Amino acid sequence: MAVKKILMLALLTILLSCKKNDTAQKIALNGTWEYRGITCFCIRDSSMNDGKPGNGSIINFNNDSYKRFIKGVLQKGGTYQIVQEKSGNTNNLVNRIIYDNDTASEKTFYKIEQNKLTFFGTTPIAADGTEIYYEKQ
Repeated sequence: MAVKKILMLALLTILLSCKKNDTAQKIALNGTWEYRGITCFCIRDSSMNDGKPGNGSIINFNNDSYKRFIKGVLQKGGTYQIVQEKSGNTNNLVNRIIYDNDTASEKTFYKIEQNKLTFFGTTPIAADGTEIYYEKQ
């Protein structure tokens, strides 16, 4: 009986700590982010070439919702969630963002360092991957 209580307490602790991390990640992501550039070996979308301040390419995150603007015009909005997953060939856990509950879509991961938000996929830059950069406003 005591073993069951200990196991239940351990499971509850794990579940609560995961939720706390998700909340902390959403707080860090909340706000307005403006596009600053892209690193890739690809053909760039002409609407995303200008990474200068005031370019109007914005992503706004607010708790569980997001809105994407290009040149100030709303392109898409919806919901998002954050989960931690392994990326690529490493065993490191990274934050995956899932838009509109579409878990089958191409995986998009992100990291935040200071005021810089970086989105990336499962392929590293050295292997023709892409990184897209935003700056917090």
